[in-house]
Amino acid sequence: MTRRRRGPHLFVPVPGTRPAVVAGLVNGVAVGLPLPVGIVFEHPVSGAWACLGAYVAAFTNKGGPRRSRTLGLVVAAVVNAAAFALGEPAFGVWPLTFVLFAALVLVAGLGDPLHPVAGRLGTMPATVLLAGAGNMTADQGTAAGTALLVLSGGLWYAAATALLTPGPRLGPVLLALAEPYRQTGHRLARIAAAQPATPEDHAQAAGAQARAAAAVAALRRQGGDEHLATRLEPLLNGAASLADLTAALHTTGSPPPAAAAACAQAATALAERLTETAALLAHVPPTRPVSASSPRQALDRLSRACDLLRSRAVAGAEAYSALVSASRHRRLLTRIAQETDSAHVRAAGVSESLRTTRAHAAPTPRRGFDRTALRTVLSAGSPTARHAVRVTVVASSVLAAVWALDLSHGEWATLAVLRVMRPRYADTIERAGQRVVGNLVGGTCAALAIAWIHDPAVLAALLFAVITIGFALRPVNYAFWVLFGTPLVLLIGDVSQPGDWRSALERIAMTVLGSAAALLGGYLLWPTWERGGLAGRTAGATAATAAYLDAGLRRLLPAGAPDGPAPAPDSTARARADAEKALEAAADAERRARREPRPDRAATDRVATVIADLYDLVWDVTALTALTGPRPDAADVPGLPAFTAHAAPALTGPDAARRAADAAALTGALEEMRLHVEVLHARRQLELADGRGPEDTPVRRAVRETGPLVERLERIAVRVEQLTRRLS
Repeated sequence: MTRRRRGPHLFVPVPGTRPAVVAGLVNGVAVGLPLPVGIVFEHPVSGAWACLGAYVAAFTNKGGPRRSRTLGLVVAAVVNAAAFALGEPAFGVWPLTFVLFAALVLVAGLGDPLHPVAGRLGTMPATVLLAGAGNMTADQGTAAGTALLVLSGGLWYAAATALLTPGPRLGPVLLALAEPYRQTGHRLARIAAAQPATPEDHAQAAGAQARAAAAVAALRRQGGDEHLATRLEPLLNGAASLADLTAALHTTGSPPPAAAAACAQAATALAERLTETAALLAHVPPTRPVSASSPRQALDRLSRACDLLRSRAVAGAEAYSALVSASRHRRLLTRIAQETDSAHVRAAGVSESLRTTRAHAAPTPRRGFDRTALRTVLSAGSPTARHAVRVTVVASSVLAAVWALDLSHGEWATLAVLRVMRPRYADTIERAGQRVVGNLVGGTCAALAIAWIHDPAVLAALLFAVITIGFALRPVNYAFWVLFGTPLVLLIGDVSQPGDWRSALERIAMTVLGSAAALLGGYLLWPTWERGGLAGRTAGATAATAAYLDAGLRRLLPAGAPDGPAPAPDSTARARADAEKALEAAADAERRARREPRPDRAATDRVATVIADLYDLVWDVTALTALTGPRPDAADVPGLPAFTAHAAPALTGPDAARRAADAAALTGALEEMRLHVEVLHARRQLELADGRGPEDTPVRRAVRETGPLVERLERIAVRVEQLTRRLS
């Protein structure tokens, strides 16, 4: 069981964000350009306000097809400019400011269920309302003139992203396809180094496979390109097959000492080849050249080690079980090598012209006002409505407090509430830590820059760099965005009010105040605790894993078995997807529960242990499925029907006594299987003594098929018994 890191976890990159960095660079250029233009025309204040308009418009950019994206940004620019224009007139009329702000925050909290436009705009209208109320001064022109500058910045951003954002190409899809190959290569390298796997490894591999499948599926929907999807489907299937075979290799255990070095060399060579395959798909140079013959040479060495073991087993100098184990590793590594070679050939065949081909993904469906969805959201106990009211109450209260106390830059405290408060309190805690740390570091750097840099041209160049880097890192992690976003806003303000470095420190203090208010308000007002739902999440993950176990076992039963026909392969795949989804939800809930105040460490440790065991059980079932193939031969193995009948109920039985009885029944079923395997081994040793070693006899085929099956079932039984004890 692993422990979650604390401080460094604030800066852990979000998986699957690499393609978004390119879009972040485009955003940075589009947002930052008005400022140097304003300085060139000797009107930096106008450039700063236009930059602010582009800045808030960037947060409403939800992507999608060019036309719908640009129209959405134009609407956002108009709404934001209108909210900004209302800021200064409402500044002197306190009830009006309060009512407008509360209404905008409530609409943002309801979001998509209220209307797609509300979901797109988010809290940006409330943000620019505060910007207009707190930053307008007499020498900065009329409210209408400044609002027009904000509008022009938003419209510029819409036009710039329409021109600068390239049309959807196949490159990002290939990047998504490369990630599962890279993950599998990493796992093979860990196996070669005899490093244990963790639940996070499986979750990352499953997430990468899901993102790749979604990227290819987007090409198959209406408006997509069926031909391109068909060309990429083999790469997707190959990634899934390699992941499953690697899971099977991981659960096989350690090879015998006589073949351990050869197995490690073969796994290392295959890991390097998979890394090269991922580099080919991602169109990046590999870190080091890989010899095309290295996997084959490593497998040849492993074959020679197995031949030596066979001769020693015939002579009685080596246990026959060692030969069986080494042969099992060799067969798995050979199958991985075959899949790797096929994937490498397909990846090398992806031409540069295909990489730059337009990927016509399906258009975003147009949705309007949905009364049914709104009634559901506004119903009693709705988490969405509860969070919308919570953030409205806390943000409005902070706004009233800073207004009454006349705190300088008090709007930053209110903005901190909007950015920090999340539906789940554990996420609010993490977001508060990210925002405070990012503001302290970024704000201090901005204060130093404001105090030392007085040349507008140098300041504009620095700001352009900060904007570009900040938007590039924004999708990677929120903490990185705050780190660069804080000096971004402070430097924009310094263009309007040069040299006021003390305001940076005041804004940092207001951010800390607002973050503290968000933590307090989220704790007092209808908090959503993960620890209360951990038992339900764990039970759901256990039931889903048991369903996958049952599907994986029943597909092994011969035709006419009393448990009915074996499930179709697609139903087994659905059961696996359901189990992985439920496990991911349970693991996320456990991680959030650890970040909540006064966590029950013993309870969360128990849940983490159960989740880790469930992940291992999913690996075992996946390995079983990979070994037997999509269409397994009917295996007439004694005890298999009884094992199948008791395995899933041992996890989901109605009470502890029934679950313990089912788990105990697995031991008896395994005894029958072990006796059957011992008989097969004895018969095979007689064949070896008679000189029939190279011959593929029925007994040899039975040993090859039944031995790995029984070994996997033994691992599954051990895992089920552990879980039965933990769940009691």
